[in-house]
Order: sequence, then C-alpha cells, then structure tokens
Amino acid sequence: MLLNGVTVVERHNRPGTLSRDILRLNIINNGVYQDLYAVSSVSFFLKSQNVSPQTILASGTQLISDTAASTVKFRWTGVKDTSTFNTDASSASSIYKVGTGEYAVVLDGTQSVSSLDRSGTTILNQASSIGEYIDVWTVKVSENTDWTVFINEVKLFPDSFVAITEPLLLKSRTSLIPNKIRLGEVIGLKVATEVTVMNKNIDQTVKNTLAEGVIQNSKFRILKHNEDSNLPSRVEVKSYADTSAFINITGDSTMVYSLDTAVLTDGSIPNLGAGTGTYSLEVKYTLMSETIISPLMYFTVR
Repeated sequence: MLLNGVTVVERHNRPGTLSRDILRLNIINNGVYQDLYAVSSVSFFLKSQNVSPQTILASGTQLISDTAASTVKFRWTGVKDTSTFNTDASSASSIYKVGTGEYAVVLDGTQSVSSLDRSGTTILNQASSIGEYIDVWTVKVSENTDWTVFINEVKLFPDSFVAITEPLLLKSRTSLIPNKIRLGEVIGLKVATEVTVMNKNIDQTVKNTLAEGVIQNSKFRILKHNEDSNLPSRVEVKSYADTSAFINITGDSTMVYSLDTAVLTDGSIPNLGAGTGTYSLEVKYTLMSETIISPLMYFTVR
C-alpha cells in the first residue's frame, strides 16, 4: 500500500528486514472504529525473548517493565498525521493516525534510523534479523481509564531471492465481495485475488514463495453506469488517485477499500443521477513486473 505516496509493506504481506514495513493497530468498540484517547508509545521486541505478557509487563500493572524496556529493538512515539510521513529518517520513529481508530508505525529497514528509549537514550533500529517479533502498543482507551497495552505479532522474512531458469509465468484472478449494497452504508469493498504460478518445471515450495506478497501498488476505480439517456453512461465515483492511499491488503492477498455511500447522495459528483443503481469496480495493481487491470466487477446499490 501507499502511505502518503510512499510504498510500504503490510504486516501480513511477507515484510522483510530491508523494506519499509507498516504495522497497524485498529481499535473497534462495539463494532465501530473508535479513536484512542492517547498513544504513549509502540515498542518492538524479539518474540523469543518475550513469550508471554509476564515477561514484558511490570508486576501488577499494564505497563512495560524496566527490564523489558532495556531489550527494546525499536520504539515509536508521538502521534502525527499521515501527511507528514516521508522517506526521511526523521519520520521513522513516529506513530501515524491513518483514520478513525486506525494507527500505524513504519519499521524502516531501508536506511539507518534511530529512536529514543524510555530513558531518552538513542537506540538504532535493531530489528535487522529475520524472525518473529512483537509490537507492544501502550495506549489509553479513554480519559478516565488506565494505561494498557495491546500486543501483536509480526514475522520478518528474508528477501525472497529465488533463482529459476525460465521466465516466471504468473496468472491472477479477482472477485468482488459484496455485490449488493444498501444506500447509506459504509462498506468495505473486498477484492479477493488468487495468484497462480503457471511454470510446470518449478517446485511447488518455490511456487508458494513466489505467489506470496507479490501484489503491490493496488488502486481501485469505481464507476456508476447510468441508464438515463440525459446523463453520461459512465460517471467516475472514485479514481485510482482517490483510492491508492486507502487500500489495505490482507495476508491472503485480499484488497480492501472502505466506501462511504454518502458520497453518492451529497451532490459532490456531477452527473451521477440517483445514488441507487449499477456500479462497477476496476482494480489496478502491480504483479511482479506486470501492471494488471482487472475486468470490471459489478455491484448494485439499492
């Protein structure tokens, strides 16, 4: 995905030690995304050194202990807007608010970056080894609650260097869920993507490696198909540029974009006509060295 125009690799999309890897935290309260009152820090540890919460948290509290703090591999502090993120080393140690209830940090393995530990001592990014890590978020859910932590896991993979003796033949197939939406909904448009390696002479294990994490730079285009002869037959609701920064990719290569159908009735789209009707979605993405544009996938807004 893109974060302020910069390509980053999702936690479930084979992140590596030499790439910019985005680590997200989504907060949901009673089925609705909700902002946190405060985010103190995000700390990165080796999982093998911290196999249970008791090895991280101080006794009787929900805070990172001094012992655990001394083993941190990297640390992020200070919540900023995503518009401030760039490729400078100074951006590497900040926390970014991506959307309502959605936060992220970037583990930058492309350059030498540093952060401050809890005592104010400068530490370089030490997450350079392939393996399993945990990211520990210290947050306040609301003003009157105590500080608490959320602990997630991430695996850093080796760069996927694979030597083959023939051109790589990839085939992808996409499908859209859902295909029926009610006007007024805020819905995640989900495009499931199946990638197949067609080379018969490549071992299945290698095929599995080649088929993982190969979808990059995804973007959606949404069109309204009008039947009214007084309106254009196709009206663009969302362009590639509108969606490229807001698409998430899951571990099984499903691309997700949140569509607020309020945009179909607020008058912001000229010549749209009624909000209800037939729409199509087209996805454009990079598959290795190829740029793929999917067939139109149709859905109905009622």
